[in-house]
Amino acid sequence: MPLPRRRLVAASILLVLEGMTFGLLVTESVTGAIAAVGFTAVSFWAHVILHECGHLVAAKLLRLPVVAVRIAPFTGWRSEVSVRPAPSATALPLRMVLFYLGGPLTNLCTAAALGAATTLTSTPLTRLALLGAALFAALLGLANLIPATSPHSDGRNLLRWLRAPTATGAALRAAYYQEDVSRMLRAVAHREVDDRPGNPARDGDNPRLALAAFQRRWSTGHTHSTAAYIADAERLAALARAHSTDPRAAAAIGQVLTVQFGMWYLYAAVVNGAPVERREVLEISELAQLALHVRPHTMSARVAMSLAHLLNQRPEHARSLLVDVRPSADLPALCSVALLLRAIAECHLGNHAVADTLISAAGSDYRQLKQVVAAIRAADPMPPLFAPAPMADT
Repeated sequence: MPLPRRRLVAASILLVLEGMTFGLLVTESVTGAIAAVGFTAVSFWAHVILHECGHLVAAKLLRLPVVAVRIAPFTGWRSEVSVRPAPSATALPLRMVLFYLGGPLTNLCTAAALGAATTLTSTPLTRLALLGAALFAALLGLANLIPATSPHSDGRNLLRWLRAPTATGAALRAAYYQEDVSRMLRAVAHREVDDRPGNPARDGDNPRLALAAFQRRWSTGHTHSTAAYIADAERLAALARAHSTDPRAAAAIGQVLTVQFGMWYLYAAVVNGAPVERREVLEISELAQLALHVRPHTMSARVAMSLAHLLNQRPEHARSLLVDVRPSADLPALCSVALLLRAIAECHLGNHAVADTLISAAGSDYRQLKQVVAAIRAADPMPPLFAPAPMADT
């Protein structure tokens, strides 16, 4: 049994024993004490359900898209209602605050109603059961309002939307963009890495296994910190450059690192107004060239190299690599990415009508990348994508 679940079981047993002791003192009857405590314990299920129903009703009233509903008390799993609001939605901070308040307020209102109901009965057993249920409801509501370390904490998310709505909205947009990048990486790395069952990905000097381990960490979110993630990427880049590395493995590493970091450099330059350092652009170009040299005609290598050209502010070179790309049923994800990268190149070259046609042809995927393309399309003048190299002192 996992440790969190063992703790939950132990806490529940202790709470039941304490409740039965208190119930026995009040009712002076073992049967009454068991009945009161049993009702109180069962009421916790109802309070959890009401809590999530409060979130769900709030989401529906506020027109926030609901993507998941899970209710699992006493199982060790998290109960939650997940929403996926559009970052550009009207009055989003206020709507998100009301959404996160929906669950705790439902519990507190339930506690008030149960407390009021105790005044309508004169039976000690019934009064004890109602007071216990009211206490559970109040504790659940208040506990969820306290900011916790979990990213799913109602209190933590409330505080973030209240104190820094702009930064929280920006983080939401970045999270959605990462989903686009992850989808793109899966398309680029498809069948590039030997990661079959029985050949587990683990860290080491084998380039393919190291790349598989890196991909598994970013896809599952198991990277402990940004520094650790960057250190893994630097080690992969060193393996790709090593003379002993198989060229196809080096190409696969070059493609993955170019797309992962290149897409975020593009986002930082366009959305955050933070041009990338020239040194980073040169590293991206070197890794992309490894892939293009080994497999010059594959779509994934061309996509990686075109991204490097865009970051290098060479839109004509990026366009030349992608000019023959058309929507295809064989590689739909890569084709969509290629069309959007070419749209960026056309925007930089002043061909806005062509860029609009390409954006439309890319289909409905990669919405966040489309917003980046739209930002470049609307920019006047075009945003610089990399910082000029510092001049040497004379």
